[in-house]
Amino acid sequence: MGNQPNDEDNAPLAKPEQGDVPVEAGVEPGATSEVILSTRTSRAWIRLLPVLVVLVVILVFVFQNPKDVKVSLFTFSGTLPLSVALLGAVILGALMALALGSVRIIQLRKQVHRKLGDSEGDKRRIG
Repeated sequence: MGNQPNDEDNAPLAKPEQGDVPVEAGVEPGATSEVILSTRTSRAWIRLLPVLVVLVVILVFVFQNPKDVKVSLFTFSGTLPLSVALLGAVILGALMALALGSVRIIQLRKQVHRKLGDSEGDKRRIG
């Protein structure tokens, strides 16, 4: 009795007819569903999630590496927690990459403006 399947378990599932439409609880059958469009605020919240995850990872890193280390840079020296020293190095590296990338973008924009300026400048002089 307990291990034997019932006849109901082996019965084929009933297929709804074409006219049958499933009705959700609390929704009227004739109501149309509206599509909710994405807004700047919703996209900002979606972009905030990865930032929060990175922040949590950084906090875990800082709290797991409290050991002091000696740091020397040119004539300056001192002791800092290991996590602060490594985060400082990462931030300095990111700032250097940002500076070099910005310089390259400015160079490329100048080249584009020169090329567009020459072709548009000829049209302005003629017209």
